[in-house]
Amino acid sequence: MKKLLMLFIAGLFSLTMVLSAQAKTVQVTTLEDFQPGNPPQVLHIQMNGNVRLDYDTMLFQGFHVTGRILGKQGGGYVFVPVSYINYQEEQIPLSKEFPAIIKTRANVVRQNQPFTLVFPNESSEGFQYYVPSVSDMN
Repeated sequence: MKKLLMLFIAGLFSLTMVLSAQAKTVQVTTLEDFQPGNPPQVLHIQMNGNVRLDYDTMLFQGFHVTGRILGKQGGGYVFVPVSYINYQEEQIPLSKEFPAIIKTRANVVRQNQPFTLVFPNESSEGFQYYVPSVSDMN
């Protein structure tokens, strides 16, 4: 019985790891009220966690992000970040599109209320970093 339970837990853990590698879920806070069923065209959020969008772009906890709301997909609306404000209060535009799905059960999301963004194409894994050696400098 213990072996069966351990096998079930190991299988559940493996499934969780596989699913988490495919998508990155991050909690964010809205900076204005909006209705998830009828969202505005532009939404301002604050990151409550870190998310790496690609090799060069990472949105850190505390960054203010401005994004466009596109059509509905996968049970929620698509949020595409277009710029963010970093810790030095510089507004940085994003050159690529990183779509995320807005996930919330609330009918109205009030200012400073958290909700979830799911970045399905998050690809921070698999990067190989190159560290030059002394022989490369000759």
